[in-house]
Amino acid sequence: MQNETVQLDSLITVRTELFNYREVKPHFINPCCFGEDFASWLRERISPLEESGFKISDIIQEDYGWGFWAREGENSFWIAVSCIGTGPQDYDGEWGISISYDPGLNVLRRLFHEPDLQSFDRLRTQVSQALEAEQAESNMAIHIQGWTVSDLQP
Repeated sequence: MQNETVQLDSLITVRTELFNYREVKPHFINPCCFGEDFASWLRERISPLEESGFKISDIIQEDYGWGFWAREGENSFWIAVSCIGTGPQDYDGEWGISISYDPGLNVLRRLFHEPDLQSFDRLRTQVSQALEAEQAESNMAIHIQGWTVSDLQP
């Protein structure tokens, strides 16, 4: 019997000028590492999940933007925020937010642990509700274009 695996990835695109995408900060790894303020904002908005068992890490810089971990039990999810474009001059306030199940480097977890779909859905819903609430309150438009969840079999 072949082990069925489920890949959990969600992607959302947002257009807003609420967050910095023009000023390159001295601590950026490269000139395309925007998203620090957006990732901090998002982390704060999903922090109520900590009351139900999630552990949410501090944000960290990556070469493409910023991200943080959201863990519940043995389920680890990576939330990444980055500008969409080829460089600071090409950015126009369009952002990508991804949520991915990531079991880390643990080989046994990669092979045998099935992610909790309810945990993933709760995290994804909290992110979506945070963006929708900001869209309702802000003068800036935030366009939620969609989520993609794919079930893949080996």
